[in-house]
Amino acid sequence: MTDTERTAVLGGTFTPIHNGHRALLHEAFQTASLDGPGEGHVVVGLTSTALAKQTRGDPAHADLLGPFDERRSALAAELDRIGQAYTASYEIIELTDTRGPAATREDVDALIASPEAKAQRRAYELNRDRVAEGLRPLEVHTPPFVVAEDGTRISSTRIRNGEIDVHGRVLDSSE
Repeated sequence: MTDTERTAVLGGTFTPIHNGHRALLHEAFQTASLDGPGEGHVVVGLTSTALAKQTRGDPAHADLLGPFDERRSALAAELDRIGQAYTASYEIIELTDTRGPAATREDVDALIASPEAKAQRRAYELNRDRVAEGLRPLEVHTPPFVVAEDGTRISSTRIRNGEIDVHGRVLDSSE
């Protein structure tokens, strides 16, 4: 990376990929893409299966995510599609800890965080830790929640529970 390139980072399980994830990914590409010299770069941390089991209230829920390789393939296909509209390149890395590359990489400029309170708190704590370790704080970019037809935010849990589809359409529970 050169000094004129911007790097944006984000992470998650990304399964199933839904319109809320797409909003985060677009925000990352928009943040990293440049009008001037340089192309920018997006680093997407994909949660490892082991980390998913550690961070879930019920470790069995991690089994619902599917195998890491399948999640990585689906995410790469989505990034290929979204990335066509931007100048930034991307890479997918496996997240094996909750802090990921945003905690230590000097070349990262921005963290893309969900509007959820937990994600915002983690972003604040991560920047506090970066400053304490002599690194500059990251810009925190937060797209708004994407809501389903029923006005409630889209989430992977709601999709897995059969309430909505990946685009936020309410599913008929009588079927």
